Amino acid sequence: MANATRHDDGESSTSDGERAPLHGWNETVDAATRKAVLARDGHRCQVCGRRGPKAGRLATLHVHHIERDPNEMAEHDLANLTTLCRPCHSWVHQQLSREESPVELTDADLNVLLPQDIEILRLLADEGPTRTGDIAGELTADLSVNAVRERLWVLMGLDNRVAERERQLVDKDVETGEWGLAGQIETSARGHIPSDPQVLLQRMEDEQVRRALDDGCDRRAIMAVLDVSRRSTFYKEKRANAYDFPLDAFSRGGRPTNEEIAERDSDDDQQLLDVATDDDLEPVETWGTSDATDSSDGGLSDPGSRERAGAPREEDDAADEPRRKLLAAIDALEAADEAL
Repeated sequence: MANATRHDDGESSTSDGERAPLHGWNETVDAATRKAVLARDGHRCQVCGRRGPKAGRLATLHVHHIERDPNEMAEHDLANLTTLCRPCHSWVHQQLSREESPVELTDADLNVLLPQDIEILRLLADEGPTRTGDIAGELTADLSVNAVRERLWVLMGLDNRVAERERQLVDKDVETGEWGLAGQIETSARGHIPSDPQVLLQRMEDEQVRRALDDGCDRRAIMAVLDVSRRSTFYKEKRANAYDFPLDAFSRGGRPTNEEIAERDSDDDQQLLDVATDDDLEPVETWGTSDATDSSDGGLSDPGSRERAGAPREEDDAADEPRRKLLAAIDALEAADEAL
């Protein structure tokens, strides 16, 4: 038998005849290339996230050719190689074809989707709306719940990634939390404004990250502004494409421009003159008060506006803290974008 190279972290290889090629396929890259690919991918499976010995875990990792006859690059080019664990590599070589998808997929779609996405689509078509954990349990590939959720975000936001696609493939029911094909979901989470302040903050921040990236903002600048990892920016971008949060419809309230402040102060001065003859009347600042607050913001209001209105600042108001953090992040992102 030819020298069968073992698909692992590159720490050892088998001798002639010691081990048969796994599942009928054989790793053909040289040791130096394999080492470079594993190091680039952090010794982590790029499908399920399992880590090999070099990353402190026990997964057996393989180097997989994305294309066997790629265009505009050599077969063994690093851009054509990726890291997979043994189960995911085995599954990829037994993957479903485009023809087995329950929905029509274009070449542009397949440039974004992974092999397991077709199986997810088939599962949703057969089973109907399903919870994330149940989807993970039914897949052939052994994916974590978080990995499946990430793929569902991609499927849900595919129309925001692929210009030619007019409709999302997958949707999430905001009432039940179940995922299904677009036509199976009654109450879509797309464009929904959550009432939970923390989820609201996440949606707004995700959308701001997506817009910053679309405008050409450097990903490293976003990482620095939000103090998050590079991987987190990809999560945020995928989640933003999926949920399509209506940031423009959400009033920032309490943070007007300098021109708006000047105009408001001028109006206030005129109002003061109008009531100056009545000693019992005092000027009232209505901007930023509860009466002027848009109910769509989940009850959040700008603490700075209350101070300017003469109301005491409530440091322990849990609803205000996410608001302050978000506005600071938005301002920082805008400043970084302008600087770039």
